Amino acid sequence: MARSEDVKTIELRWAFTNGLFELQTTQAGKKQWNVTGLYAKGANVANLEAAALEAAVAEWGDKAKQMIKDGLIHSPFLDGDGPQGKSKKTGEPHAGFPGHKFIRFISGEEYRPKLFNRQLLPIASKNDFKSGDYGFGVVNAFTWENKEKGKGISFGISMIQKSRDGESLGGSGGGNPEDYFEKIADEGDAPDSTKSGAGASGLFE
Repeated sequence: MARSEDVKTIELRWAFTNGLFELQTTQAGKKQWNVTGLYAKGANVANLEAAALEAAVAEWGDKAKQMIKDGLIHSPFLDGDGPQGKSKKTGEPHAGFPGHKFIRFISGEEYRPKLFNRQLLPIASKNDFKSGDYGFGVVNAFTWENKEKGKGISFGISMIQKSRDGESLGGSGGGNPEDYFEKIADEGDAPDSTKSGAGASGLFE
């Protein structure tokens, strides 16, 4: 497995945040922390794409670029209007997903993601960070391969800083936060330095 450097996301809208407060069990029986980040189609996520490509090339060499284009490597950038943006039980779109793309972020059982508010104080209660709220994450891309699904890229997550409240959608690692985040004033926009990053783009469309 290859892993990218840690990168900071643009401001995302977070869904299924219950997975940050209660361990989730995968179909394979593995316990992990997880959360989903939503962003508008066309938003600049070039640094996340660059991280994904970095991990893929480290694992599979330069041929990974063509493999991504050909769809031979599962992309972590998913379409909210596609089948993965819909409930498997009802077939209905998940709240907030239409018109957006999304990424599923995970972290191992022993590495619960750290949550911070605008003043970089820890968030301990799920009432203070609900599905639909906005914030910035510290994440990394990593590769995987198995017999059932083949090759793919996923994202791990170590920290989130909540930036603002959002309309509820329902359902509800490590490092120093000061290395990635700035304190956000109670009024006004987030600092420009937290909004985006440069990187490769175009392979994951």
